[in-house]
Amino acid sequence: MKPLIYQRSWQGFGALSIILMMIFIMTGTVEATVSNEDCTSCHDEIGEAFVETSHGVYLGKTSAADNSCESCHGPGEAHMENQDPALIINPAGHDQMDGDETCLSCHSSHKFDDWAFSEHNAADVSCAGCHVVHGEKAIVKKSSPELCYNCHSEVRASSYMPSHHPVAEGKIDCLDCHNVHGGTVEFAMGEGVKELCFTCHADKEGPFVFEHAPAAEDCMICHTPHGSVADNLLKQNEPSLCLNCHAMHFHATVEGVDGEFTPPLAPERAGVSTPDAWKKGMLTKCTQCHTAVHGTDHPSQAMSTGGNGLTR
Repeated sequence: MKPLIYQRSWQGFGALSIILMMIFIMTGTVEATVSNEDCTSCHDEIGEAFVETSHGVYLGKTSAADNSCESCHGPGEAHMENQDPALIINPAGHDQMDGDETCLSCHSSHKFDDWAFSEHNAADVSCAGCHVVHGEKAIVKKSSPELCYNCHSEVRASSYMPSHHPVAEGKIDCLDCHNVHGGTVEFAMGEGVKELCFTCHADKEGPFVFEHAPAAEDCMICHTPHGSVADNLLKQNEPSLCLNCHAMHFHATVEGVDGEFTPPLAPERAGVSTPDAWKKGMLTKCTQCHTAVHGTDHPSQAMSTGGNGLTR
C-alpha cells in the first residue's frame, strides 16, 4: 500500500495529535512532508555536524536511514512556512511534549525499562539534561564525573575528603556504581548495596564462620561511599563508631598505674604510666586488636568467646 501523503499544516493541533503523527511517520504509515534537505537548508551547521554524531552514524548505516528530522521533531511544514520555533517540537524542552518519550520510542531496550521509576525522572531530569543530539560527537554533554557534579555538588565535595573512592584519580567512575537510567535497585550491579561493594572488595564477602553482624547486613551501616574524614570511608572515627553498638570495654574504666612500673613477667616492657593510661589504650582504635572486623574463620587468641572477638 502506498503511504499516505500528509500535506496539512499542524499549527494549532494538540500534543496528542503531534505524537500520533510522529508514530505514523516512524512506522511508515505516513510519509514525511518536509525532507532532511529542507531542514538543512536553514540548519546547515546542525546538518553537517549531525553526520558524525552517534545518531547520525547509526541512521546512516542501518534501515533507520529512512527516518527523517520529523521522526523526532514532528511535522515541520508549519514551522518551515512560518519560521516560528513554537511550531516545531523540541524534544530538549518540556513546553510542547515530553522529550523523554520521544527518545524512548527508539531507546527501548531493557536498560530503560525502569526509567519512569528512576530518581532522575522523579527529579524532572530529562534526557536532554545530560545528552546531546546535534553538533557533538559525544552523546553526553560532559564526561563523568563532571557531568554528575553539575547537580550532585555535595557528592563532589565528599569525593575530595581525606578518605574517598578514587574517582578524582580516574580509577573508577560514577557509572561503575550507579545506574543513571533507573533499575530494580539503587545501584547498577548486584541485587543490593552489599553485592555491589563485593564486586571490588571480594575479600570482605565471606561467608565467615564468625561474622560481624553489621558487615553481613549492609556495608553502609559503617561506611559512607563518596568520602569521609575518617579512615577507610567510615562514618565516624574509632572508637566512636564502634561504641554506637558495643559497650565500652571494662578496661577503659580501670585506673592505671601512676608512675614507673615493671611488669613481672615482661621486664622489657617497663615504662611510665598515668592514671588514665588504660583509658588512652582502650579508647584509641578498636581495630588495633580487633583486626578482622568484617569476619573471620579463625578462633581468637586468648579469648573465651572463640572467634567472636574478631581478633584474627
